[in-house]
Amino acid sequence: MYTKEDDTKQDGLKNLLDSYERDLIIDALKITFGNQSRAAKLLNTSRRVINYKVHKYTINLTDFRLARLKKRKGGQSSATTDVAYGHTYICKIP
Repeated sequence: MYTKEDDTKQDGLKNLLDSYERDLIIDALKITFGNQSRAAKLLNTSRRVINYKVHKYTINLTDFRLARLKKRKGGQSSATTDVAYGHTYICKIP
């Protein structure tokens, strides 16, 4: 028998999966400085899917692209270095 508690469990799981997916996309965009095509390759999906998810989760690509410009200018204020990839980035997560 299907109960209201089952709905609550499904909503919780959906929210958890959405959060995980959003985090994966944000990490890929950090590594690629907002380049959706390269992020799609990292995640083994298409650019179209990444673009859809960026809009779905309201991810601001400008924040990732600004990090690349800041790195070129040599600025290090409030920047984080990803040790595994050697990239420096700044990201504001909404």
